[in-house]
Amino acid sequence: MSCLCLTFAGQAAAQQAITIAATVNDKMISLLDVDSRITLSMHLADLPNTLDNRRRIVGQVLRSIIDEKLKLQEAKLREITVSRQDIARAEADFEQRAGLKKGGLRDLFRRLGIDSSSFLERLESHVAWSKLVTRRYLPTIDIGEKEIDDYLAEFERNKGKPEYLVSEIFLPTNDKQDTEQVRALADRLIDQINAGASFAAVARNFSQSPTAAAGGNLGWHPAGQLPREIDALIASLKPGQISRPLVMPEGIFIIHLEDRRVIDPFRQGTAKPASVTLHQAHFPLPADAGQALVSQVMARANELAQSANSCTNFDNLAKQTNSPLSGALGTFPINQLSAQLQSVVANLPVGKPSPPTRTDDGIIVVMVCHRTEEQKEKEMTPAQRREEIRERLIEERLTLAAEQYLRSLRRAAIVDIRL
Repeated sequence: MSCLCLTFAGQAAAQQAITIAATVNDKMISLLDVDSRITLSMHLADLPNTLDNRRRIVGQVLRSIIDEKLKLQEAKLREITVSRQDIARAEADFEQRAGLKKGGLRDLFRRLGIDSSSFLERLESHVAWSKLVTRRYLPTIDIGEKEIDDYLAEFERNKGKPEYLVSEIFLPTNDKQDTEQVRALADRLIDQINAGASFAAVARNFSQSPTAAAGGNLGWHPAGQLPREIDALIASLKPGQISRPLVMPEGIFIIHLEDRRVIDPFRQGTAKPASVTLHQAHFPLPADAGQALVSQVMARANELAQSANSCTNFDNLAKQTNSPLSGALGTFPINQLSAQLQSVVANLPVGKPSPPTRTDDGIIVVMVCHRTEEQKEKEMTPAQRREEIRERLIEERLTLAAEQYLRSLRRAAIVDIRL
């Protein structure tokens, strides 16, 4: 098992399990919990598993685990129960969002040689907290018809103006020194995203915002609806661009402008073809290559296809081909790919290498590192729009209540960090 940057290489898992990283109201977080979470998060976000990267993210990972402990403790105090079926549904949902097949999470734990109990507690905490917040605050939320009318009137006033589809990664900070460390982490995450890592995967594993579960997605927002600094940053971006770190009093934001459109109050979504982010390993062959050479190169390509288990690992192996055509290809609408490439990637799972394919100038193996499903534009009836607005306002109120609730738990908690 990979060691945490603060432990000795080769330290036994049993010793890590009893070494205390922190206590939360006298409940222990072990070094093994932190180490396992770091390893899993780095793998799912396609971050190279280096000592330097582990050192950069340990603070954010520990913060996440502390918050999960607080949520679970409060939920148990309020007699919130979480069933095995609840955990199974949460696990299946996580696998789907992470691009894993059914049962793939447990397989991943075994492959990485990490303990699963800490992550399963994360799922339990998420489910319990959602139940607690809903039970505590939903009965107090009353969205009146006038409030919906006002919301619709604002939409009508903004009709024809631009709105933006935005995703975020939020990394909280405590003080000036912490801000510098977190900014270094933000820079590293941005570098990995620009190198081909999925923004959604990084957000799910590192963002401390409530949007993390949805891959950081904030939805569509017109200018002026988000904080002024974030609005100004969004205006400077082009669709598809990732911002540099934005330092705010509460922490650091990374913003991804996914799309831009003109506001239409009764349109739901924007038509978009399915798209894929592709990485390639290219094995060159001369045009007059004989069958013996083709078979030899095909064997090398097959070996790579059977060995690669993540985009980072795939890229490292692809470099060994010494071909300038190996590496990240970019993100493309599937319908704009060649017929041959479409047939290769149409049903290829995220993070799984394709079988080797012969081309005019060699043999290629490709990997889908991120996939966006086709989105169809829909027209909404006024009644559907009102219901959609009601649900959005309820969700905003619940999110705000949950954030305030968690802040109060943090203030009252006795947390002892020993790393």
